[in-house]
Amino acid sequence: MSSLKAARADNFYHPPDWDPRRGSRAELAAARLGEPAWKAHPLRERAKKLGEGILVVRFEMPFDVRCSGCGNRIAKGVRFNAEKKCVGKYLSTKVWSFRMMCAAEDGTSRTDRTRNAHYIEVRTDPKAADYVVAEGAVRVGDLDKLPGAKVPSAEELGVEELADPKDRERRAADPFYGLEHAPAARRSVERARAERVSALEDARASARAP
Repeated sequence: MSSLKAARADNFYHPPDWDPRRGSRAELAAARLGEPAWKAHPLRERAKKLGEGILVVRFEMPFDVRCSGCGNRIAKGVRFNAEKKCVGKYLSTKVWSFRMMCAAEDGTSRTDRTRNAHYIEVRTDPKAADYVVAEGAVRVGDLDKLPGAKVPSAEELGVEELADPKDRERRAADPFYGLEHAPAARRSVERARAERVSALEDARASARAP
């Protein structure tokens, strides 16, 4: 093998018109072929908007959210290709923004990403050491903030409504007190106990039968 072939095989060959002060060999090759500069970047398509300060990364949803566009729930841990960008600072810590397209699909036009795309933006919150939803979704637990959302009443949920704030605080602090003074809960426990006893008696009777 000649020295030139050996140099090319080991990737040590440098074109004679290449100047390392002007860019890498990959950038020179891309310029020769008339390709965009991002094709010479090691991250390829993920670095398309690097000139705007945007890098595409894999982002994992830190909590359950519900999309404001399609209404579907996105569970914690679902991963997206998100556009990562610095949008500010808290003291000396950067605040990062992660913007991604909702990937929920239910077979309807509201989740068709080509005609009706919904974007969700999540930002870091260095002050609270947490994430916050900037737009496009609502964190589960804050669903009353959704447009047109209605908070169900105690009657609709089938629970007892507590008018006395002191009684509410005492039941929250003492679960046994709440169980003793909740007629609906007590009836539910008694009903479940009766059904269980009846099932055991039927099983015993069938086992004794010849």
